[in-house]
This record gives sequence, C-alpha cells and structure tokens, in this order.
Amino acid sequence: MGTRATIHIAKREEGVSFSKIPEKKLVSIYQQYDGYPEYLGVTIANYLDGKKIVNGLGDRNAPVFNGLSCLAASLIAELKEEAGNVYIDNPDCPHGWLDYEYCIWGDAGKDIWISIFDKSLVDNTCIFVGKPKQLQIKYGE
Repeated sequence: MGTRATIHIAKREEGVSFSKIPEKKLVSIYQQYDGYPEYLGVTIANYLDGKKIVNGLGDRNAPVFNGLSCLAASLIAELKEEAGNVYIDNPDCPHGWLDYEYCIWGDAGKDIWISIFDKSLVDNTCIFVGKPKQLQIKYGE
C-alpha cells in the first residue's frame, strides 16, 4: 500500500501561518506512494536547497525559479519519472486517504519554506516547518 501525499505550492503572504494548510494554493501535486518525510520530504528539500525565487531571469545558470509557477513546474518535472505515481491535482478538491500534506511556501525575494502535516494525527498536525536545509537535517540520513 502506498504512502499518499499531496504537495501544495502557495505564495507567502502576510498573516498566513506556515503551520496551517493554506486556503489559497497555486497548484497541488499528488504522489501515490513514498510520500513519507524521510523520502518525499527529503527529495523536495534536496531539490529546493540552495535555490531561490526571482522575478525575471538574469543569469540563466543561477539556481533560481522565475516565480512560484516556475518552481511548481520544475518540481513536477523533478518528481515525475514515469507514468503514474505523480499527478497534478485540483487544489480545491483534495485527494482522500492522504498520509501527509506538504506545503511549499515562496515568493520572489523571500526564502523558500516547507511545512509537513501528518494526516494520521488529530487536526492534521503540523510536524515540521522550516527551510529545505532544516528538513534535510531532521529527516535525512
């Protein structure tokens, strides 16, 4: 049986807590299996670590995303290896039977943050909030 997870991409906004699943999401990505933090969380963190979000491309060799939608498209390309497992999901109609929900928060000129919510715990408990490097340290090998 798979460990199902959804990854939400959301804009960082004043007054919106990283420890709550955001109401407004740019896109959601559904992963059918291996959604636990030690795999999917670390995979996401490894991909995002050292990168930043900008508004407009200058140096095309710099490790950047040209806006939040560029980050979303790049992450999907990174995760998608074959038919199945990774799908673009409707952010307003979440999948059922999820084990984890991830949220990647970002905006041009701001650090990228990640939140992880454990769906098996009461009230979808937030079990992690931090930058990619912190996730690598907490859940990596």
